[in-house]
Amino acid sequence: MLVIMKNKKLIMKLGKRALLVGIIFSGITSCNFSKSASKDLILGITTKGDGLSAEHVYVTINNEKVSDNAFYYGQDIITNFENMDGFVTENNTYFPMMQVVLVSKKGDTIMYEPDLLKADSGFDASLKTLTGNMILARPIYSGEDYTMYYSITDKKGDGKFSSELKFDVLHDPLIKVEKKGLDFKEGYLMSLSKNNIITNGKIAFDEKILMDFQDLYGYKSTNGNVSLGLKIRVVDAADTVILNMEDAFNGRPISEDEIKAGVGAQLVINKGRLKNPVNFHVTIWDKNSDAKLTAHTAIIVE
Repeated sequence: MLVIMKNKKLIMKLGKRALLVGIIFSGITSCNFSKSASKDLILGITTKGDGLSAEHVYVTINNEKVSDNAFYYGQDIITNFENMDGFVTENNTYFPMMQVVLVSKKGDTIMYEPDLLKADSGFDASLKTLTGNMILARPIYSGEDYTMYYSITDKKGDGKFSSELKFDVLHDPLIKVEKKGLDFKEGYLMSLSKNNIITNGKIAFDEKILMDFQDLYGYKSTNGNVSLGLKIRVVDAADTVILNMEDAFNGRPISEDEIKAGVGAQLVINKGRLKNPVNFHVTIWDKNSDAKLTAHTAIIVE
């Protein structure tokens, strides 16, 4: 029923695809070369326009508008610039440029992309709503504050439009952790089958998932090697023990480079009888000291 892969260390590659863009169809609107400034008092997003305008600027997650500027690690947040207007058109085509900068609370630039759209051939004038989306994954970390700046300009004119959003990134609420000397930079539950982070606590049968901990620290090393233990226990809601593995590492030395890449357990739940939720427990401990951490998450298998 359950397949477990031992000693799995993975580096998150979501950062490479953290910035994506899209264009949504919308009706053609007339030109409006006005200056504007506004602030959403609920979300806190501010906008400024000079020659370019947007009818509405808002954020969505999973196609739903959000009204809170606190997001969970791993979520895909989409900033929508609805019904933009003011671009110079040539042959029913306009040429926007979208830049995004993500800055930490300390003022460090975490991400910078000068031209998200990369639309040298331009867009049809009927495509008036622009979107930019960002996946909150490495090099973004939970427990920290960020400010996201979008800047939209006209390659054929002088118009410009910008937005600013301050937000917090929260730890994954699905994973409960108890720490005693052993800590980590980021912990998450990930679907390896879908290549994204699980934020709703639901998985499918035969889906590969991973509970992973990045940049583990608090252990003792000897000549660059670390001796860790990894206990994995999986129990369903009827207290049926699905798996009880005392030490997946089985005494194998681990390098610090491997630990930085991630320490975790990968599993697949094959279709069969079980009672939801399934409780997935992981304990990591340092055999050279008394440092350890215990984590668990409850998942619904459908």
